[in-house]
Formats: sequence, structure tokens, C-alpha cells
Amino acid sequence: MKTLLQFTFAAVLPLAFLSSCALPKDQFDLRGPAEIVSTTNKLNSPSFLTLDVNRQVAPRLLKPNREPYKVGPGDVLNIEVAEDPKTIATTRVMPDGMLHYETAGGINVKGRTIPEISAALTERLIEDYPNSVVSVNLADAQSQRFWTLGQIRNPGAYPIQKPTTLLDAISMAGGMAAGQSDFEGDTQEMVDLDRSILIRGGDVVPVNFRKLIEQGDMSQNVYVEANDYIYLPSVQHKAVYVLGEVNRPGPVYFDSAPTLLSSLAAAGSTKPDAILSKALVIRGSLNEPKVAVVNITEVMRGKASDAPLEAGDIVWVPRSAWTNLKRYTEAVLVTAAQAVAVTEGIGVLGGTGNAGVTINAGN
Repeated sequence: MKTLLQFTFAAVLPLAFLSSCALPKDQFDLRGPAEIVSTTNKLNSPSFLTLDVNRQVAPRLLKPNREPYKVGPGDVLNIEVAEDPKTIATTRVMPDGMLHYETAGGINVKGRTIPEISAALTERLIEDYPNSVVSVNLADAQSQRFWTLGQIRNPGAYPIQKPTTLLDAISMAGGMAAGQSDFEGDTQEMVDLDRSILIRGGDVVPVNFRKLIEQGDMSQNVYVEANDYIYLPSVQHKAVYVLGEVNRPGPVYFDSAPTLLSSLAAAGSTKPDAILSKALVIRGSLNEPKVAVVNITEVMRGKASDAPLEAGDIVWVPRSAWTNLKRYTEAVLVTAAQAVAVTEGIGVLGGTGNAGVTINAGN
């Protein structure tokens, strides 16, 4: 059953909440009053290099988790002292992980298995029920949950009560949002499968959603785990993401064509310690992204053309100089994907916020 969506990204993601931005109309100042640049400069698309990230799904992720279930807050347990019907009770684990039953008082059961809880209760109740065993069964699993976000019919949190694959998880949430029909009666795709992501423990599981959804490639149908985040973005999402060493990292929404400089201005300009000569513009899917290295300083001074951007582009401003473009881009993609999911989560809850994101340049 769907539960209230609650985000604990501080423990899951290396990001805090991000705020949205709006494009300026005419001019802006990135580094001070001496360097005001017009957004009407000639535009020229930068040279993109296609990277083959080639991250494969590990075979172990395609197998269900065989470890014993560990109880957590919200789980419901059936408890009974053996052969004593009067002791039968159904008890919910409290938010602090405490379980209260009969004269046993409070027992912290968070992270314990069912046999461990049975043994603990038997020991606590030995004076009242000598030579008896306390039977414990899981009645309703609620603590082990995954989250679905984006173009899902019923986004929210869902319990993992049995081994659940990625396709199972999407189905539990009502499936993908239905597309709209065009003038010819053809249904238009609503989900951007190339940018869809599965986040686990602060990392992105390298699932190819297009292969899974469109081609039925079961080698991508991993099992979900507790605290997974599944995000299916919209193909109609009109935003570029300006991240890294800028004052207001996050999405920049636009009605007209965005550019590199106008997007940076909308993000509050760059920070003083930013490395402007090695900024990145990343475009395309997570599996085969295209990346361009841009020198923001030269663009600001008119020595290089401003760059037109497209919906879904990522502009990354580094804090320190990187050395390996491929490895650094892969790290940026993970962080950027998390930022997009965080922003979507804020949209569901109606919250706002702001944070910076940083990646080590030692790659």
C-alpha cells in the first residue's frame, strides 16, 4: 500500500535540496561590474565528444536478496507465547524502533531478524512464562520501502514485502504515465527512458531503461532494495541543470532557447573559486553521453561564442581542475542524476531549498 512519501536524502544522496531558477531577459554580471556580457552574442554549438560509459549491471543484482528480513519502524508483528492463546497480540514497531509487548517492556528491534526478536522476548518474559517460547511472525512489512518519482501514475513510497524486480516496482506504482495522442492518433512517449535512473546508496545502478521497457531485456530487470529511488523523467521537461560551483545550483526552466551564459546567470553566477576554463556541457543519455569542454572565461570576454543549450543538458562548473575527462564525466553524471531526482522529490512535496554539489577533481 502506498505510504506518505518522505525523503531522507541527507543519508542517501551527497546533495541537499536544490532551487529552481528563471532566465534573465537582457544582461547579467558573472564576475563583477567590469565584465557585463550581453546574451545577444553570436551562438555556436561547442564540439561534443561521445563517451561510452559502458557500466554493466552486475549479475548479483539480478538475483533476489536471500538475507533474513530485518525489522524496522512501521512493521507489524504477530506475537504469541506458545500454547497460550490469551497472549496473542498484533503490535506495530514504533518510529524509534521500539517494540512493546506484555510485561517485556520496550525492546529495540530495529535491524533485528524475526528469530532474534523471538529470542529477546523469550528472555524478557522468562519469569512470567518459564519454559515457553515466544512466537513472532511478520504480519505486514512496511519499513523496507522503495520510492518512485516522475512520470509514474502513482508516485510515492511502496513496501518491499517480497522479492521485487524493477518492472514489478513500476507496476506497483501504477505503471508509467500514459502518453498523449498527436493529430494522427499516435501515442507520444511521455517518459525520457534515456535519462531514467535507479539510485541506490548514493550511486546510480547502471540500468538501461530503454532496453528494459522497449526491448524487454531482462538483463536490466534488477531487484529493488530498501531505500531505492526510481525516477522516470518527462520528455517534455523544459529545463537545463546548472550544477557545481555556482551560487544557486539546480534546474533552469525556460520558454525560449537557453544559452550557456544565460543559464549561468539564472543560477546566480559562478563562485569565486570556480575553474571556469574546464566547465562541462553534458548532453544525451546516461549510457552514451556527449560532453563538451567549454571555457566560460573566454565566452564572457567575447573570445569564444556563447553556446546554445537543449532541454536536459547539464552544465557543470568544477571547483578544481580535472585530469581525466571520461572518469570525471562519469562522476558528474552520477551526481547530476541524483540532483535531478532530488529536485523531482521536492516538486512532489512542494518544498524549496538550495545547496552546492562538489566532485573531486582527482580523476
